[in-house]
Amino acid sequence: MKHINIITISCLIAGALITTSCQKQNTKERVFTPMQCDTIEFVIEGTAAEGVDSVYFKGRPLWFVTETRTMWHQAYPVNNGHFCFTVREPLYKFMEVDDGNGKQVSIIADTHPAKVVFDLETKTLIEGSPLNKRFNQYLHISDSILYLMNQHSNDNDGTIYDSYAQQWNEYWWQLINENHDNVIPVYYLSPFIMNMIGILQYEQLAEFMKEEYVFTQHPLMELVWKEYWEMEKRRTGQKYHDVEMKDTTGAPHRLSEFVGHGKYVLLDYWASWCGPCLASMPTIKELHNKYANRLQIIGITLDNNHDKWVNAIKRYDLSWVHLTDMQGIDNEGVWISTAADAYGVRAIPETVLISPEGEIIATGLDGKKLKAKLEEIFSVNK
Repeated sequence: MKHINIITISCLIAGALITTSCQKQNTKERVFTPMQCDTIEFVIEGTAAEGVDSVYFKGRPLWFVTETRTMWHQAYPVNNGHFCFTVREPLYKFMEVDDGNGKQVSIIADTHPAKVVFDLETKTLIEGSPLNKRFNQYLHISDSILYLMNQHSNDNDGTIYDSYAQQWNEYWWQLINENHDNVIPVYYLSPFIMNMIGILQYEQLAEFMKEEYVFTQHPLMELVWKEYWEMEKRRTGQKYHDVEMKDTTGAPHRLSEFVGHGKYVLLDYWASWCGPCLASMPTIKELHNKYANRLQIIGITLDNNHDKWVNAIKRYDLSWVHLTDMQGIDNEGVWISTAADAYGVRAIPETVLISPEGEIIATGLDGKKLKAKLEEIFSVNK
């Protein structure tokens, strides 16, 4: 599993469908500026199961966000199985109503009409805008697929689980492609991307990270845009970024000392505290020994502790070049490292493969994929 640094995000939304009530600020800088939307009064009405005396309302950013926006806003009474209350929220905010017994429904603040009526027990939308009706249909389908995945999560060979996982993946992409003109993809896309940092490739994100798509302007997409821009820094086909770092003795070095001198260069971002990084070291050692004359490996640590870094190098016998410029962690939990920033590295382990000509040719390779890529390269260039 990747070690992830999560940046706190800000909130709320918009789109081409609502230009009369949302505006997007223009900026020349690469800074995410979401459309700012008016707040609206939104009526939530429905029925709950027998014995439920209260329902709980909250704005639902997405589950990886840990701040006050995830807290329950208020409890509302249920009388004779019925509840009805009005909230004021920003337009197109994702919201959730829960009965406290595991039954919940997600809805979107919308104006056409600014009301939903649903059966909380069955999570069925009875009345609502076309957007909420569409959203509810997607929720039912995705929930059914995820339920079947969970039912088979402990199967011995994993074949059935994998088939449902593939079905979910295909459905996820279908959902994104069918909803460029609304905000529904945000509900699925934002947490998915944060769980897939270091796994998704730039080209995959580029398929849907387009400013003309309405959902990409939702404030909950800030983290996704940041990750996309970070991935651009290590996009294949571009020239490598030269940075200066220090070795274990404190002597300065630049990447240009190693790149462009006839060898492929593998930047391996790691840390002594990173379990998956250490687990990958046997493969890195194997590749170092096998391709010593054609491959230069450079370990770039994100350790804060110099002694732990050096001790790990000795303990695991990592006999290649090791550099660092780690300066700590900022208030948002992001590494302060020129080398990490230059290549948009926010999760480790991470690898960047550079050609002898100084071009980035692959990223995010580890284990079998890294071995296969190098075998492919060196079998062609014998």
